[in-house]
Amino acid sequence: MIRKNNMKRAQAGFSLIEILVVMVMMATLIGLVANSVGNSRLKGQVQETKIRMGKLKMKMDEFNLDLGYYPSSLDDLVNDNNDPNWMGYKLKEKDLRDAWGEKFKYSNPGQHDEDYSLVSYGKDKSPGGTKFDKDINSWDL
Repeated sequence: MIRKNNMKRAQAGFSLIEILVVMVMMATLIGLVANSVGNSRLKGQVQETKIRMGKLKMKMDEFNLDLGYYPSSLDDLVNDNNDPNWMGYKLKEKDLRDAWGEKFKYSNPGQHDEDYSLVSYGKDKSPGGTKFDKDINSWDL
């Protein structure tokens, strides 16, 4: 009778290997979930930047319709230019920034044409890149 109780007691717990296997499985699952959540957040930031860029393009087009030319810099959309023909409202400084907090890069070779470009350098905040670091350009919208 004593031998049976000792055998049951020895088999009642988990071995170290079983515990390690479970811990490795849990770490793998947590890593997969964290990676998925992180990528979803980055995708959301890319979409948010595209939406902000689209709204900024609309404001620039309104500026052009009211005044007959595109702004020389994005700050012209924020500062009051005291022109009575401008019917649009002033933007806030935050409206000129992408989802990562960087100001959109704006260039316009001639103020009277639509050849302007708005660019966000993406998550890495530097030109070029792939995936989430890829530049977002107004020509692609």
